[in-house]
Amino acid sequence: MVEARHKRRPDFNERYYIARSTEGFYSNFNIVAKYNKHVPRTLLSLALRNLVRQNSWFTHNFYKDAGSDSAASNGHNWTLQIVDQIHFHDVVTYRQIDQFNGSTLEEINKLGFGMNVPNVPLWRIIVFEEKISGEQLICAYFDHSQFDGLSGVQFQKDLARELALASQTAAKDQFEAVIFNYERDLKYLPKVVIPASESVTDLYTPPLTTVINHHLGAYLPFYKRVYDWVYTPSTAKEFVNPNPVRKDLSTKYKIFKFDASLMAQVTQFCRAHKLTVSSYLDVIVIKALQDSVFKAVYGTDEFTSNSYVAINGRRYYSQEIQNFRYGTMVCGDSIYLAPVRDSLQAMKKFSKQLCDHIGTQNSFKITGMLQYQNAWQFLYNKLGKVGARAALTLSNLGKVKDSNDIFQFKEMYFGANAGVMYNFVTNVTSLPSNEMTVVFGYLPEFEAYTIDGANAVDKFAELLERYFKDGVVMDAKFNS
Repeated sequence: MVEARHKRRPDFNERYYIARSTEGFYSNFNIVAKYNKHVPRTLLSLALRNLVRQNSWFTHNFYKDAGSDSAASNGHNWTLQIVDQIHFHDVVTYRQIDQFNGSTLEEINKLGFGMNVPNVPLWRIIVFEEKISGEQLICAYFDHSQFDGLSGVQFQKDLARELALASQTAAKDQFEAVIFNYERDLKYLPKVVIPASESVTDLYTPPLTTVINHHLGAYLPFYKRVYDWVYTPSTAKEFVNPNPVRKDLSTKYKIFKFDASLMAQVTQFCRAHKLTVSSYLDVIVIKALQDSVFKAVYGTDEFTSNSYVAINGRRYYSQEIQNFRYGTMVCGDSIYLAPVRDSLQAMKKFSKQLCDHIGTQNSFKITGMLQYQNAWQFLYNKLGKVGARAALTLSNLGKVKDSNDIFQFKEMYFGANAGVMYNFVTNVTSLPSNEMTVVFGYLPEFEAYTIDGANAVDKFAELLERYFKDGVVMDAKFNS
């Protein structure tokens, strides 16, 4: 029986993610890693047991009050609690595949989580075994209510460390069928269940003026129209998907790898121009889209683009908060760019906007306004509308360092779906070797478009690789 101290009501951001998950607006995000060594089933079970004992985040799930209406109560009818048990076979599955590729990511994207289901947490593992290479890839996928991209990377790093430690113990060949049991492992749990990040920091606390403007807009429609006209960036020429938003999570994927030698040149170029690699990549993605998909859809590349860039909120707090390794401490920041003609200037503008926004924390405050909305209504209001999605989102998790000298990363992929929020998704990880992997997700409907007789998305992929390589010298081909 789980004690009352290990239960609590969800905070506003968690309620938003409950709505996304239970209403079918989101499936999962995932971090897939190929290690330099084979991971035996027994060793994985032992490592997971030890990992869960050290991180009670991995024991959480949400449970709904019987007979209650989530939309009517805006998610206040749910309870987060530590589960009673976690069995290895409930969270780990094994699958054989020919080779890991975009199609594999499509299959992962179809997997969701069972909230309101006993004895399962909000994460899972798939061990993929490649028939061609004979190697393994360990896929960890997560619900966004308790984890963000950096949490997912941290999971892989901590798991690798626990695998290394377990491999050196006498019990390394002992299979742990039950990796968590509430009564057995009570001594490893915190005194009370871990609170949501939005309740232990002021990260998402909006200024009073923003709250007042929100309420005035809610009750005085004319005020809202004037406020939006004054403060919302002009999107008259913003790229929008001509198709109305549907609740369909289907996403296609293309994988790009840029080797360490090229990344050394890109890094040098970015330092010389005081840019971030994210700024470099985002502008190149936009430029490649302009010259392919945007043209295929509308016959012109003259569009403002809205890039929704993920920002890590841990940067703003003390070392103690920075060690808040799990949970959700991220938000998206909208960066608007005019049609890209001079790529270097666009990169500089992008970088300045992003740095300015990071300095103000304003994007987190905007996210904090979700607490004054009904999450269910917010999501359902997007359906059937044209232009309700941002053009693209970019999430760069940076260079992922190895956590030990025994189990090290050979490959890493960061996958997520477009959902109802975006048209294109750019997710980035870099290995200790400095090789960068880009997982590009897009709505399947864009495959119906062609340009100059070729598939528009394939043309985008060709341009992205070319522009990325040419960009370090900003030659005429890139700036044409």
